[in-house]
Amino acid sequence: MEVKLHGLSPILWTKNLEETKTFYETLLGFKAVSNFPDFVSLCRNEVQIMFVVPQDEPEDCKEPDSPEFFPKPTLTGSIYIYTDNVDSLWENVKEKAVVKSAIADRAYQMRDFSILDNNGYELVFGIDISKKEK
Repeated sequence: MEVKLHGLSPILWTKNLEETKTFYETLLGFKAVSNFPDFVSLCRNEVQIMFVVPQDEPEDCKEPDSPEFFPKPTLTGSIYIYTDNVDSLWENVKEKAVVKSAIADRAYQMRDFSILDNNGYELVFGIDISKKEK
């Protein structure tokens, strides 16, 4: 029996949940669909990203001289979000976000750009141009 996958919703760590919520709602038009202490789920159309403030173990359970639990958010890649109008989105965010790569047609047949969110996570927004007339 084939099992269908229905979507992907990353859960990312953040140090400042309110700042993250504000970034995604104000700059990118996401809406909080659930908001619990130390957790928020943000959605826009078919895209959902969740954020959590991770909880360290109690002090009396830690090993002596253990490193800081969560020094900063890290991701060893990027989050790619498909859109139907990448140029319009670019115009809306290019002056308001930290731009990592400006909009351009790429060799991998996508037109995209990337920005950094308030945590330093790279968000890439793009559209497939492989069927575009040449």
